[in-house]
Amino acid sequence: MKVFLSWSGERSRQVAEALKHWLPDVIQEIDPWVSSQDIAKGGKGLDEITHELAATDFGIICVTPENETSRWINYEAGSLAKKFEIAHVAPFLIDMKIADLTGPLSKFQATVGENRDDVRKLIGDMNKASAGRIVAEDRLERAFARSWPELERTLQEARRTSPSEGVRHSIKRSEAEMLEEILLLVRKQEYRGTNLEGKVDQAEEKLSRNRRISEDEFILASFAKIGWQVTKSSWGNTEVNITARHPEDDNVFLSRDFIERIAKSLGKPVVVVSESGHALIRSGVDFP
Repeated sequence: MKVFLSWSGERSRQVAEALKHWLPDVIQEIDPWVSSQDIAKGGKGLDEITHELAATDFGIICVTPENETSRWINYEAGSLAKKFEIAHVAPFLIDMKIADLTGPLSKFQATVGENRDDVRKLIGDMNKASAGRIVAEDRLERAFARSWPELERTLQEARRTSPSEGVRHSIKRSEAEMLEEILLLVRKQEYRGTNLEGKVDQAEEKLSRNRRISEDEFILASFAKIGWQVTKSSWGNTEVNITARHPEDDNVFLSRDFIERIAKSLGKPVVVVSESGHALIRSGVDFP
């Protein structure tokens, strides 16, 4: 299984090279390629990269805050996306959260590098995507558990490496942008899972049945972005009731703008209550 590792910048390169050596320890079938190590001296770099892009089965894009808008990163991501399903292209985030990802890269299902469970899921997806022999789940779990500490140390070292002077940029996104993107992503993910064979009618039917699941995920993710935990969400004919709490401070208040945007995205008035049943805030959006 050919895996193309895309990078741009020092920290991104460190992670790409670490993944090149680490991935085969978990799945021996994987044959990783990274330009910093695999282009021969005197070789035509662009020609070799183009050749590898055409031959690859899976792409991992090592993304940092300072290279997210890199033309090269986005060029390679676009080339990979054109070659095969979007599910075979995975941004690998270093010193970033999924909500920080913007632009063309945000349409891919990203992996947070320092999150063990997230990386384990990526490995599972790669194993399933392999055209060769798929590793049994129990063997894969043992190999991952044995190898993870090594990758984790490398990722921590990369995060401590300072970005080039003047290159790093701050990432500032409004709550409205994040909420809209979260809802869009969970619905797109549900649609992709039901439309793999192009059966649009069946996809729409299943999407309708699972819309509640997607919207519950949207609620959980949106509250998590501001540090709150949702323990329950119930849907009535006229409004959505959300039970939530702040894990560290009972005196923290939810912002009015945040609740109004949640309500607008869901298409229904929203009431947030505490675990004791006390109403914390209610949206005031008028719905037809």
